[in-house]
Amino acid sequence: MADPATAAALRAPAVAPGETIALAGRNDEAWFTAYRELIEADAVVLLLDHDAPGSEHARRLEEAGGGRLAIVGDGGQVELRGEPVTGAYPPGTVLLPSSGSTGAPKLVARSVASLRAEGRRHARWSGLSPEDHVVLPLPMWHAYALGWVHAVLLTGCALTPVPPTGLTRCAELIARDATVLPLVPVVARLLAARRRAAGPENRLRLAMVGAGPVDDELDHAFRAAFGIGLARNYGSTETGALFSAEAGAPSRWVGHPLDGVELRVLDEDGTEVPAGTAGELHVRLDGGPWRAMGDLVVTGESGVLPLGRRTRAVRRGDRWIAPEEIEAVLRAHPDVADVRVYAGSARPEGTTLHADVVHVRGPGAGHAGIREHAKAALAPHKVPDRWHLVGDVPRSPVGKPLPPRPLGLSGPDVLTAAATAYKQGELLFTLLDLGIVDRLAEGAATPAEVAGALGIDHDVCAELMRTAEEAGILGPAPDPAAVEALPVLRLEQELSRAWVTREELSALGRGGLGGRRFDRAGPGDELREIYLEAMHDAGARRRAGLGLKLAGHRTGGSLLEITCGPGRYVDSAGAGTVATVGALAPAGRPIPDGGFDLVVLANAIHLPGASDLRRLATLLAPGGTVLIDDVFLGVPGGLPAETRLDWLTHGGLAWPTESSLALGLTTAGLTVERTVHTGRPQCTLMVARAPGRPS
Repeated sequence: MADPATAAALRAPAVAPGETIALAGRNDEAWFTAYRELIEADAVVLLLDHDAPGSEHARRLEEAGGGRLAIVGDGGQVELRGEPVTGAYPPGTVLLPSSGSTGAPKLVARSVASLRAEGRRHARWSGLSPEDHVVLPLPMWHAYALGWVHAVLLTGCALTPVPPTGLTRCAELIARDATVLPLVPVVARLLAARRRAAGPENRLRLAMVGAGPVDDELDHAFRAAFGIGLARNYGSTETGALFSAEAGAPSRWVGHPLDGVELRVLDEDGTEVPAGTAGELHVRLDGGPWRAMGDLVVTGESGVLPLGRRTRAVRRGDRWIAPEEIEAVLRAHPDVADVRVYAGSARPEGTTLHADVVHVRGPGAGHAGIREHAKAALAPHKVPDRWHLVGDVPRSPVGKPLPPRPLGLSGPDVLTAAATAYKQGELLFTLLDLGIVDRLAEGAATPAEVAGALGIDHDVCAELMRTAEEAGILGPAPDPAAVEALPVLRLEQELSRAWVTREELSALGRGGLGGRRFDRAGPGDELREIYLEAMHDAGARRRAGLGLKLAGHRTGGSLLEITCGPGRYVDSAGAGTVATVGALAPAGRPIPDGGFDLVVLANAIHLPGASDLRRLATLLAPGGTVLIDDVFLGVPGGLPAETRLDWLTHGGLAWPTESSLALGLTTAGLTVERTVHTGRPQCTLMVARAPGRPS
């Protein structure tokens, strides 16, 4: 439960009416308490993603005209940063940053009164009562989840927030006493996959999906797993919930208007169209002004069928094509882990249709079978023209696919900073070349002492060390842990010389990945040796011990380690088989046939030789376990976005994020059971299991 100090820290007079204050915290009861206190204090509350970087928090706070940021810690304690500022928004306003799934990201202002009205709409339609227990595995700062938060505040029922990645915790609560479960499609799909072999016993009376479509396949899978189908909800960040449909509604239909909601469908000339004819949806709430929703829909006996965003829908001749319909068809193919369909240009008329497909066998797989599946299931004008096998589909925090959007140059300050950033790297690598880094790793020293010990020019050494101090590379209080970074520094130094260069990246841009020099020429023994030292150090050995415990590996159980390193897991376990993949690995040892109790992929999942999850599943005995030990983008405290340049030039592009890998493992028939982060930067240990009894 939340620390009582959470409420006290944010209650008036600590927060004055009208103060614009940002709120960030984990998806838990403490955040719920903090939010409740801020809206009761009549503040202007800017809701921020806890895992977003501090620079984004600062940018959003400046955009909102606020001054203070309230960060809710794990124990419920509140840290207030900055000075109070009363901004331009009226008291009792909640500011919601949109994800950009319907256009450019922006701040959306909602009054607390409108959010309470949305909560009433949810409560009335669902029959929510104080006896209910709402389990919310969605970010509470997202618009769809926030409507349910206000329904809970209105009715006084129990609420248990769960992190969107906390599927194990969510499944436990469903099995215990959850009665109402708001979801988004991706979470519903993963939960259904976890329960393939389990019975539907639970107390759920309502599972409702918003922020995305529900097709028949998803509805049937969820019903088979939990004994209850998926109700549907449609709304927007600006309006909140508008329509709802009972479980069992036709595929992708979202039902009828909620209390106080009116709708009409207009053509391009602003004329209302009859049922069954596509047009743009307009709504109004409680007799207020009409609002264009930007979605193309048709209406019928089952209510409203969204065809897609007007900006996302594709027009061919006199027909509108809904990318969501095509995505649902493609997702039904057994090799499709994720997919995004979109028009190939800014103007939808007459454009080509593109499909980004995440293939369960990795980006190197072919798409011919998926294309034939599309031809068999779709009208010819709905079959994509161009197919792209990708590592992941960018999605919003609640799982909506983010559309490709036009990008332009940032401001002069950002461009100049990026253009000169290389100088810090060159400075650090110069210190390495001259031996200064190794000398300082032994202990702090003056420029004269360093120059004398290394036999280098004193004046240049002093200038280099002074510049490094001003850049923050050196300091008067040495960090004893700095020595742990030396292998990685040497690796980056070597990569900057030969592989991650502007020439190499430009060559890839002109010729594509098929002609990658790294694959043709190979890395050479020196880079291989440096790489193995950097990637398979003492931290890797510690992770191996932790990973074996997480996977529940038993003495005598069969173990296969697939790696581009020396086989740390087999060393830690004392027995097992090592198979190597990738050009940087030691001498090649092929992957054997299956039947293993535990298969570990150590620093290998992104590489072509190990990214085929369908093949991975065949390596397991019934009930066998997969352990992924690797690094991923988007993990707080993990790798920077520039790591994609390493993967482009000399690594692999498969499964770049934890969420894409979880979807892929699920598609391959495995159940993700646990994800743990450890080390610096954060490394991921992900455990998944095959169906059947352990051998």
